[in-house]
Amino acid sequence: MALGQDGGLGLDIAALSPPHWQTHASVGDGDADAMPATPMFELGRVQYALPAPLIQFAVASNKMVLCMHAAGSTDGTLLRLIWVDLDDPARTHEGLVPMPPTARAQPRATAQGSRLFVDPSAEHVLVWLTSGHMYYWTPVLARARLLPRLTGLALTAVAWGPAALTPRASLGAAPNGRRWVATPPILLATASGEVWEALCAVQVAAPAAPGPAPRADFFDRLARKTTGAHAEYTGAVERDVRRVFVLSDVQPIAGAVWVQPAATAYIVLATATRLYEFSGETGGGAGDSPSSALDAVFQPYRDTLQTHLKIELPSEHDAASLLSTTAGAATPNRRALVWHTGAGLYHAQVNLDAQVQHDFLEKAGLLTYEHSVPRFVARTAFHWVLVYADRIRCLHTLDESESWNAPLPLAPHEAVLGVSVDAVHHSCWVYTATSIFELIVTDEARDVWRIWLSRGVYDDALAYAPDDAARAKVLATQGDALLRAGRADDAAVVYAQTRERSFDTVVLALVAHDAHDALRTYVQRRLDGLPASEKTARLMLATWLVELYLGALDRAEDAATEAATDTAQDVAKDRAQHDIVLDSPPSLATLERGLRTLFSTYAKALDRTTTYALLARHGRDDMWLAYAEAIGDTRSIVARAIERAAYDEALRTLAAHDDVALYYDFSVPLMQHAPAATVACWKRHTGLDAVRLIPALLQHRAPPGAADVALDYLTHVAYEQHSEAVAVHNLLLTRLAARAADAAQPEAVRSTARDALQTCIEGQRTGGRVYFDLDYALRLCARHALHDPCVRLYARMERHENAVHLALEAGDVDLACRCAELAPNRDVRKKLWLQCAAQVIRAEHGVQDAMAFLQRTSLLTLEDVLPLFPDFVVIDGFQEEICEMLDAYVQRIDALKAEMDRTTHTADHIQREIGALATQFVHLDAGQPCETCGAPLLQRHMYLFPCHHGYHADCLTREVTQHLPPRRLRRLLQLQAELEAYAQPAADADGTSQSAAPNRAPGTAGAAGWSALRLDKLREHVRPQAIVDAISTGFSVGVASGRRVLAPLDPFAEPSGGARATQPAAAHAAADAAAQDAASLQMLADVDAVRSEMNAIVAGACPQCTLAVQQLAQPLIDGKDDDVAWVV
Repeated sequence: MALGQDGGLGLDIAALSPPHWQTHASVGDGDADAMPATPMFELGRVQYALPAPLIQFAVASNKMVLCMHAAGSTDGTLLRLIWVDLDDPARTHEGLVPMPPTARAQPRATAQGSRLFVDPSAEHVLVWLTSGHMYYWTPVLARARLLPRLTGLALTAVAWGPAALTPRASLGAAPNGRRWVATPPILLATASGEVWEALCAVQVAAPAAPGPAPRADFFDRLARKTTGAHAEYTGAVERDVRRVFVLSDVQPIAGAVWVQPAATAYIVLATATRLYEFSGETGGGAGDSPSSALDAVFQPYRDTLQTHLKIELPSEHDAASLLSTTAGAATPNRRALVWHTGAGLYHAQVNLDAQVQHDFLEKAGLLTYEHSVPRFVARTAFHWVLVYADRIRCLHTLDESESWNAPLPLAPHEAVLGVSVDAVHHSCWVYTATSIFELIVTDEARDVWRIWLSRGVYDDALAYAPDDAARAKVLATQGDALLRAGRADDAAVVYAQTRERSFDTVVLALVAHDAHDALRTYVQRRLDGLPASEKTARLMLATWLVELYLGALDRAEDAATEAATDTAQDVAKDRAQHDIVLDSPPSLATLERGLRTLFSTYAKALDRTTTYALLARHGRDDMWLAYAEAIGDTRSIVARAIERAAYDEALRTLAAHDDVALYYDFSVPLMQHAPAATVACWKRHTGLDAVRLIPALLQHRAPPGAADVALDYLTHVAYEQHSEAVAVHNLLLTRLAARAADAAQPEAVRSTARDALQTCIEGQRTGGRVYFDLDYALRLCARHALHDPCVRLYARMERHENAVHLALEAGDVDLACRCAELAPNRDVRKKLWLQCAAQVIRAEHGVQDAMAFLQRTSLLTLEDVLPLFPDFVVIDGFQEEICEMLDAYVQRIDALKAEMDRTTHTADHIQREIGALATQFVHLDAGQPCETCGAPLLQRHMYLFPCHHGYHADCLTREVTQHLPPRRLRRLLQLQAELEAYAQPAADADGTSQSAAPNRAPGTAGAAGWSALRLDKLREHVRPQAIVDAISTGFSVGVASGRRVLAPLDPFAEPSGGARATQPAAAHAAADAAAQDAASLQMLADVDAVRSEMNAIVAGACPQCTLAVQQLAQPLIDGKDDDVAWVV
């Protein structure tokens, strides 16, 4: 990358001569000897016309700093600095190095021999002149700043401290619009062997905010003009300048390195023949403190004889250069170091994790030069770059072989001035006075893995393997080497990671070495690497692995048995020694854990039948159970436990799982052999269906006097779990009845059973409800001759007479009385009480006992029980009661007489009110309007209510039908249809039959037709005028027009228009007339009943008052209304 004439970047590679390639020897396949598709090294010229000869050049963080002559300038400028960002070529900065002030006797400073030092971030630049003056420059400064306190130092090398040590608060606050730019601590090495520490800080203009810059005032512009165009900071730049160390031999320090990944600093200094190393924790120079950072590092070396000389390489050549580069990803805690001396190229690694802090340079070596000493040396990740006067060579750091050799495309009289390496981006640059070249490195680690593989360093070879094929080759070679070395287990692990060696090949090789454990490891890892889709392969490998584990367990047990036998023989020989306790070999437990892990991991991959067969053939019951647990085969586990009579283990297995089907399937054998534990397990599981456990419960027969655990479980289910299953309650009743009637049981057990049976029958623990079959319970108790439960069952079945009879037969009068009181009918209760009284009288024959019995109920009186006594019983004891009874009769007769008098008075009052109705009237104004239409009421037929609301008949009909409920509206339509049916025969007899009205109802099949219609459809069929006419005038229009039909209404009128009948037909006509008269009278009676009911529906009450009362009766707030609707 380079800067062109137009400010752009370009790189010219084609113009250079083709390089000479050399590749490493092949280690694996034959493809390694082929020419790589892309050259590893290329040298490209930067397309940039330098405005002046280049003196110094440096690259850091992909940024270039060029230092060139500024000859011909008229402003006293000596050097020109150009800063270029290679990532953004348009972003450049330029700075000038002014002529340093000199005394008259001193020679004028020149650019020749000047030195340029750039920090790793390319933000700080130090320029040293041969006159001893030193300048600091940062890209935002227009002119480099002189460092007076450092003037006179013969600067030969610079090492930059880590950015974390850059001071912040100690610099103070910057003025408005400006900011501080400070360097981290800088190690300065001189030609006299001195080591100095310094810090540079300047104030620069702060970055401008977005938008147009504010215009400065006059005084600000004047100040800027006076102090310079940029008004730069004029304070002291260098700070905290101090000397921290002096080498024992006064030699120029040619190179310096400062590596500090954390608190410990690692410093290397080099002269022409000696190499020094220093390490220690830095002082308080980090962050905000202005104190020295390097003083604490060099303090032990100043005050003690702590050695710091690493190596001395005498040489007749006086050339030295020290470089450092960051290692790759494979060795993040190591840095490669190169020391270019006349004796050769010394290379080592800076171990940042060294145990001995003062000896951190490791893996040192010396590369001697074959012919001539190179002028400059640089290092890439895996190559040393040797720059000669006319060519450039690249040697591999691992085997020192030449990877590239090419001539330098230099013009006549053009010489290389130096080499610069970007330690951040790992780029290498060569420059002359007129040209800049970049050494382009492409995939220089392509052959690293082969070199490490050839050396047997397999970890590093894997780290640099470029693809899967290379990794496979490395792993295969490593596995072969491990197997040859007898490390079969490690070889199996490595073989499992590659497919370079076939499965059969690896297996046969391991079997040939008798490596059973390694074979098992290899199969295990290959199985782990198979995807879930490879079901067949997983099945085969998993099954074989089970077989391998079982074989290993057998061998381990045999070895343990042999060891125990040998030990027993030794103990028998020497009984005086203390007892020896031998444990099973640790490998046995390890194998069992591995097999259990295999079962849990690959339970789905194994075939159940085959695996069970393998485990059974080897007699591994514990592993058999482990496999069953892994696949969730609880049924087999429980069945096997029952076979071994391990009933507690079977119950624990059932309790650990929630499969209720297993409880039912194994309930019978568990109840037969471990009833108490089984019932306890059932009780803990609340999700069981007790009905499905009845077959197991029937298997249990408790011995006399022992607790019945089946009965205990049934009681728990019925009363604790609140089961309503009839079968459960029937079985509970059966067990209780059998236990209560069992003569073999102790009396205490029988009494407890009878009490429990009574509690069950009365439903005391089920809220009064019973869930058993009453008929079955009655038959059961009768079969066991349990009379008291039978009586209670009769009573619960509401067969109170049977209950009383059975109780009286048993002589339990109290129970019979309680049953009699349960009868719902009073007469039945009295009858049953009389039976109880008769039993008492027959049993006692005493008047006092009979009187005491009468006090128990209010249903019986003395006259009810007197007939029950025998004829010759003295009843003197009843004298007082008889007198009281007679007095009560007298009082009752008097009360009846008073009630009859009140009834007669009430009837007379009603008769008088009925007579007064004939003279009742209401005042009506002539202009009173109808409440509906507003027209005067007297215009047509009307209704006037006692509340003085008046309506026309048709208006009232319409108003009432709008508010009638559906039932009454249907009845009104039915009555309307009936009137039309009565009117039709009369119209037919008169010869004036009319067609049916369009709104006629569906017919008098009436109610069924109207019920099928909705409410709005019903109101459409109401004809108010027809109803009014029917109510007000009857059949005066529609019916009375048929005179033959309505003639009996006026028996004294002559029928008009009719001829007298002749004498011969008079008798026949008279008979017909009589029949017609009877039918007409019946019809008129029916019509009057219909009219009365219609009148009651229409005019039964004032609609306005009725509606007002209904509205008042409604609540103020409807349940559907929400609170928000009533917020004011």
